[in-house]
Amino acid sequence: MKKYLLLITMLLVMVLGINNVYALDEVTVYFFRGNTCPHCEESLDFINNNKDKIDAKIKIVTYEVWKNTHNERLHQAVAKAVGVPDNSLDSVPFIVVGTDYKIGMNPTLEDLNSVISMANKYLNGEEEYTDIVSEQAAKLKKENRDLKFKALTIDQLYGNNPVATYIVFGVFGVLVIGFVCLIVFSRKN
Repeated sequence: MKKYLLLITMLLVMVLGINNVYALDEVTVYFFRGNTCPHCEESLDFINNNKDKIDAKIKIVTYEVWKNTHNERLHQAVAKAVGVPDNSLDSVPFIVVGTDYKIGMNPTLEDLNSVISMANKYLNGEEEYTDIVSEQAAKLKKENRDLKFKALTIDQLYGNNPVATYIVFGVFGVLVIGFVCLIVFSRKN
């Protein structure tokens, strides 16, 4: 009886195919960009202005590749790893999610939704997530320990840091209060 139960279980596993793909807590969208690339700037501005349409589980990280040679090496390695044709290896914006990529992006909801869809298939567990950018960064650093990649999140790029905002408003508030006190106390004398 145990033999038959084991045989039936094995057949079910083979026929149904047990899938080890799980939904993730977070997926990173990597955006390789040129410092003065107008398409990159427009696309990033659009993404920043439409952050409310992006799931909080999708993290957007940018790498500037025109003035940062270390980031450029990472860009090249990632592009080759995901199968970008040789004539497009330097193209920006270059967006990578898992092992999927997109060259170019227009500042439209359609293009933003295509990037979100790439991330959602990993978030929903439809495909196994491999962070090819992190893998390539580790491989490059293993070859050359002096490499230092500089990445910025979309919030860092646009200065959307709430702590910094509180500090700025706090300092401004202290200055205003100090100025008001100076006026009040100077009139009494």
